[in-house]
Amino acid sequence: MTAKHVVIVNGYGCNWNDELRGYLDCVVRFCNERLPDCLIFCGGFSQRKSFPGTSEALLMYQYVILHLTVKPLMILGEQDSLTAIDNISGAARILKKFNLFSHDTKLTVFCEATCALKTDLLVRHFICRRANIQANIKTASWELMSPEKQIISTLYDWAAIKIPLLARYWRWKRRRRAERI
Repeated sequence: MTAKHVVIVNGYGCNWNDELRGYLDCVVRFCNERLPDCLIFCGGFSQRKSFPGTSEALLMYQYVILHLTVKPLMILGEQDSLTAIDNISGAARILKKFNLFSHDTKLTVFCEATCALKTDLLVRHFICRRANIQANIKTASWELMSPEKQIISTLYDWAAIKIPLLARYWRWKRRRRAERI
């Protein structure tokens, strides 16, 4: 089944706060207005100690699904990701597995504001150039880290998509951190 409009939502931890609620409210408003065919939540078990058994994708799904006026035909989750690279490459695998793209599929990807450049880079690498489509990046106006740190993080991720060993190293570091928080 190809989808006319796919929305990907990147996760940002399991700490329920005003910023995360505001981010997910943006997703809800967008989905209630645009009525996408497919919704993909991306985010793994990033806080295993403080939120055991809860993935970012599950947390987002539970909130968003309650507030949608019309449910998409497909709602999927990617719960293995611990990094931005994992989020987008995982979503790309789901899109391919379910054959969701055609030449006229619209793609919208949600992320937090300072991650827009990184998200756009990753979406272009893992999805757009392979599927020959355009993506829209939607952001919520909250910042998890300073723009300076985010630029450095974006450069690290760019290097990691070129050097898979580096991507595995970042994932290993993130997995170790997830066990502690």
